[in-house]
Amino acid sequence: MRIVQGMLLAAGLLAGVPQPGGATPWSEVFAADRDTVVFFGADGALLRAPFSLATRETLWAPAGGDRLVRVRVSPDGRRVAWLTRAHDRDTTRLWVDGTTAGGPRVRFFALLPGQYGRVHSEAAVPSVDDPAVRGGRLVQPNPLMLRRASNTLEWTPDSRAVVFGYDDGVAAVPADGGPGFGVSRALAVGLQALEPAPIYLVDAIVLRARLTYFRPEGRAVHPSDMAVPLEDGRPIYDALELAHPDVLLSRGATSGAYLLYPLAHRWRVFTASSLREGSRRAASPGTVWWASGRIIRAVRTHDPTPTEEVRGDDDILWLGYDETHRSLAWAAGREVVRRPEAGGARTVVLRTQAPLRSVLASRTGRGVGLVTEDSLLVWDPADDGVQRLALSGLRPVELFEGPAGEILVATQGPRGTTGLAQADLGAGRLVALEVPAVKGGAFLPVARGARLILSVPASRAPALLDAYDVATGRWARVDNPGITGWEPLEPR
Repeated sequence: MRIVQGMLLAAGLLAGVPQPGGATPWSEVFAADRDTVVFFGADGALLRAPFSLATRETLWAPAGGDRLVRVRVSPDGRRVAWLTRAHDRDTTRLWVDGTTAGGPRVRFFALLPGQYGRVHSEAAVPSVDDPAVRGGRLVQPNPLMLRRASNTLEWTPDSRAVVFGYDDGVAAVPADGGPGFGVSRALAVGLQALEPAPIYLVDAIVLRARLTYFRPEGRAVHPSDMAVPLEDGRPIYDALELAHPDVLLSRGATSGAYLLYPLAHRWRVFTASSLREGSRRAASPGTVWWASGRIIRAVRTHDPTPTEEVRGDDDILWLGYDETHRSLAWAAGREVVRRPEAGGARTVVLRTQAPLRSVLASRTGRGVGLVTEDSLLVWDPADDGVQRLALSGLRPVELFEGPAGEILVATQGPRGTTGLAQADLGAGRLVALEVPAVKGGAFLPVARGARLILSVPASRAPALLDAYDVATGRWARVDNPGITGWEPLEPR
């Protein structure tokens, strides 16, 4: 079958690009796609439905000016939590499905980082800028869609409680009922679960107040020009207030990254060292690793002290957790290396002839794409199998795997044009497919990689979308039934 498919690819017969007009209804194109998702409606509603939209259940509909601002699915894939708000200074409402009959689960005021000197803005609706997107977003916010409020929403690893930031710290509330409780006074501008480890990375504003004694005579600078040393030796200049001629009351706000640990009797906050939201990282239930240049560091669920795990000769391009071997794996230079989670000897799993240029983790499978100057090597961490493919002049930027083992890559062409290529496994090369002519498009996998939706995100979701069927190699133009995005209801 693969040889026949390769012949068809080489002949260019598997990609019938849809012509203008003649769009097909969504329910017809995706009739076989029964995976349950939560859809975000263009009217602001939140729906639970199979991807085909054969049936639908409205979880929430906007009322009184409220709009949907953030959605998060629980780690077990069974529950949904979401935030709604009319405007920045309005009460924010947190909802959890199954408990909405009596209204929102909790109400609070959102943090406005600008009040503490922190420049911050984010979209007022679900968009491509959302953190930890596992489904699809069709909206690219323009400047008029940005707001000053911070929207932080996560679940606990056991899916029993929702964690959120508000204007006085970080709190958690049980999903099924019961009072919420504060877990930290740190003001969370960003909050990210380091799953599957029970640790949260918090981009926080921390307020400090301290008394500084000084001599009125003979000081070299005025108190208002004195730097107040903060954590890690970083000084900031604060607004100062003289409480007494000889006592300086200093109260200031500073930003930093912190680790939030849920412990038995209280949650604890620790400094995050060099770990940041954009860091390359991997996690197991007991350890979180991250890369900083050539160094890999780690913290553990029982010990928040950062440790240096690896120091190499080349920058770390990728790292991940190999569940099959219970090992940390990383790519740097010309090598892919594996080391047991508990420590021990390193094993070079794969060595390339040319230096690695980039590494692409599959969005729909477990494969890892290693890109060199002229080749793409797709490595399977489970059995260490490798598919070597000639790039044929293409530039891969994303990797997808189909249900039957198909390998596809999104490519970037001249002037930002979007392309798609499929692996001809018989010939050992990538073959470019015909793709609707778009610039700045994004491929969104659905049905576990059986289809790819091509979308060009804009401030309004497009009325028409193009869908590629991986099994048949055919494109279909699809009517958008009024959705702006979705998240799958499946375990993470």
